[in-house]
Amino acid sequence: MLCGVGWKVGKRPTGSVGGKPIWAADEWKDIATRVEKLAVKVRHVDAHVPKNWANEEHRNNKQVDQDAKIEASKIDLDWQHKGELFLARWAHDASGHQSRDATYKWARDRGVDLIMDSISQVIHDCETSAAIKQAKRVKPLWYGGQWSKYEEAWQIDYITVLV
Repeated sequence: MLCGVGWKVGKRPTGSVGGKPIWAADEWKDIATRVEKLAVKVRHVDAHVPKNWANEEHRNNKQVDQDAKIEASKIDLDWQHKGELFLARWAHDASGHQSRDATYKWARDRGVDLIMDSISQVIHDCETSAAIKQAKRVKPLWYGGQWSKYEEAWQIDYITVLV
C-alpha cells in the first residue's frame, strides 16, 4: 500500500500507483473532488533529505515547516477547547442546569467524557444557573409563622431534574 501520495493520484480512476493500491483511495478521491475548485495552500516539505545534503533552502524550509507545525497545533488546541465547552454547555443545559458533579455524571451516563474544568466554566457563565442560585437564596414566603411582607407573596419557580 502507498501512503502520502499527491493530490493527482487521488484522481486516478484505478486507485493504484505502479500496480500497488493507494491507501484510502476512495477518501483521496472524495477530497480531490471537494477541493478541486478551492484555493489550497500547500507548504513545502522535505521529508527525506540527509543533513549533509541540506543547503540553505532546505534549512529555511525546515524552519518554516516547524513554525507551521506550531501554528497548526495552537489552532487545533483552540478548536478542541471550544468543542469541549460546546459539549459541556449541551450537557449542562440538557441535564437541567444541575451541579458540576451531576452534569458530569449525566454526560458520562450518555457516553460523553467531559473535563470538570469545562463544566465549571460553563456553569460559571450560565445565566440560568445564576438565576436558580439567586432564587435559592430568597427568603421563604412563609417564614416563622407569618408572610414575609404584609399581604404580598412572591413565587419563584424553577425546574430541575430529580436525582
